[in-house]
Amino acid sequence: VGPSPPNLDPGFFLQVQAGHTTTPQTNTVLVGTTSLTNTYRNFAAGYSQSFITGANFNFTFYNSRSLINSSSVLFNPTLSGFFDVVVSQPLLQGFNVAVNNRDIRVARNNMKVSGVIVKLQVATTVSAALNLYWDLVSFNDAVRIKERALAVAQDLFEGNKKQVAIGALAGIEVTRAAAAVSVSKEDLLIAETNVAQQEIVLKNILNRNGIENTWLDDVHIIPLDHIEIPKTEEIRPIQDLIGEALSNRLELARDKTNLHSQQIMLKGTRNGLLPSLSAFAEFTNNGLGGPVNPLYVARCGTDTNPADNCGAPNPYFLGGNTSVAAQLFGRAFPNYSAGFSLNIPFRNRQAQADYVTDELQFRQAELQLQRAMNQVRVDVKTNVIGLQQARSRYETAVASRVLAEQTLEAEQKRFQAGVGSVALVIGAQQGLASAQDSEVQAMANYTHNKISFDMALGRALEVNHISMAEAISGHVARESLIPANVPPARVPGVSK
Repeated sequence: VGPSPPNLDPGFFLQVQAGHTTTPQTNTVLVGTTSLTNTYRNFAAGYSQSFITGANFNFTFYNSRSLINSSSVLFNPTLSGFFDVVVSQPLLQGFNVAVNNRDIRVARNNMKVSGVIVKLQVATTVSAALNLYWDLVSFNDAVRIKERALAVAQDLFEGNKKQVAIGALAGIEVTRAAAAVSVSKEDLLIAETNVAQQEIVLKNILNRNGIENTWLDDVHIIPLDHIEIPKTEEIRPIQDLIGEALSNRLELARDKTNLHSQQIMLKGTRNGLLPSLSAFAEFTNNGLGGPVNPLYVARCGTDTNPADNCGAPNPYFLGGNTSVAAQLFGRAFPNYSAGFSLNIPFRNRQAQADYVTDELQFRQAELQLQRAMNQVRVDVKTNVIGLQQARSRYETAVASRVLAEQTLEAEQKRFQAGVGSVALVIGAQQGLASAQDSEVQAMANYTHNKISFDMALGRALEVNHISMAEAISGHVARESLIPANVPPARVPGVSK
């Protein structure tokens, strides 16, 4: 749409031709033979170049040699040549650097968009992997909580058995403790199943071939990190966060670049509404030469004194290709021409329709960018609220877990004093395990909200120290180091 951009690649052509022709003649007076033969060879070369302003330059060089068996020509063989220079420049339609290089600029923008899309895909993939990883961490914490709950239930069961044996407790209390052990075992089995399933999901996203390799079945992912919630949450003013997100969000960078490309193409379409006005100039030099035709001399006289009815050759043209070249570069026989060419299409409805279409697409791109900016503002505010709620839920879960610990401790003391019951102790143990589960889940939810918050601000790669060079090459320069002494896992409410 719009004037076609010039092809900036220069062109060169070369043509060599040789031939022989035989033409029968009915009048031998003019040519001196009944069979006119012509042995010829032609050489042509040229160079063409278009420029970003729309100007076009063409240079052509031509040389020919013709040998005939006729006495009517003065020179035989006849040598001729010329070189021709033509320069043209549009003055209205197509006369604009910004119009003529629009395809180049749009191609550069498309490369930028491709880079942004790759970067956005990396950020999305990293965030997804982080969410899965922290889920695995929380599931492992849940397993440790269930293992501790099972150990506590088992200790209670063994203690009740001893007290029943000495008659200090009724036999039903052993049954209740055994039921609590069974429930704890079931909870532990479910937690271990969650870990195994999460490992499969994480292996699938981390491995290029997914879980196709069977050797991955014997590999287990052991997280070395533990979820840590900062004591305080320093959240800057919402307008500052929105400003950061508007500067860093990759989606906005992509839409802004696409809008710029639409604007570039719209300028080219608008230029197509102008009339076509071109200025051109042509410059040609000609040359001619050759030796005197022996047949001509035989018919008309001597080489230096031909017959008066034939005419003497001009010594200026006598010679070979050197003489012809001297005439060409000496501008002995120049031709000049220059002019203007104007073409005004009436109404030009096709160009008008193209311009209206591109203008509508440009407006749509503007609306898409504005909609994306509005969505960024919504994302920032939503994620700020989500992060604050996640912290509140975590603090509530911590308080509930502390209360559950105090309740269990109180029930154990009452039971040891003989005023409590096994059922109350079991209920307190189950309540503590549930509270610990809720705290771990609250910690996992906080990490998910933090990851989403970083994505909303457009800083997911920077926060996680992701190098795009490594992501594009597929090779991580840093080696993963496994510490020799991994610290024990932290279970909420349990000291190390």
